[in-house]
Amino acid sequence: MYLEHFKLNRQPFSLTPNTEFYCELPTHQEALNVLLLSLQQGEGFIKILGEVGTGKTLLCRLLLNTLDDSFVTAYIPNPDQSADSLRLSLASELGLHPEKDMPQQKLLEAINMRLLELHRAGKKTILIIDEAQALPEICLEAIRLLTNLETEEKN
Repeated sequence: MYLEHFKLNRQPFSLTPNTEFYCELPTHQEALNVLLLSLQQGEGFIKILGEVGTGKTLLCRLLLNTLDDSFVTAYIPNPDQSADSLRLSLASELGLHPEKDMPQQKLLEAINMRLLELHRAGKKTILIIDEAQALPEICLEAIRLLTNLETEEKN
């Protein structure tokens, strides 16, 4: 009904945000600018907070589309998983091809080596976790340990 009225060829509203239908509101652009500036300044952890439906996921996707080749991104859309599963997802996002039954210590070593390799190549690694409030505490600890691994070389 509204497709014809607004001369649209497909529905702009769905369960998953589509950046093609982004409406550049001042608040969204300001939030995107803050994210980009924070990344340029090397901020370690950045949080985006907002009510359901305010555009947090869309903002994350816009950020991913905006970043240049100096960034390597890992996007985890579903954080409701075990720490082991989260590490496997992260490894896959970083271009590794871990076996599902790989021992966790070997997986951690592989992720660490990949992070150090990217750092040496001048790349900045960004982990985006959508719906991070659903992360179990053990996953938060796993992420914290990974950030320690990556920063050891910077000292």
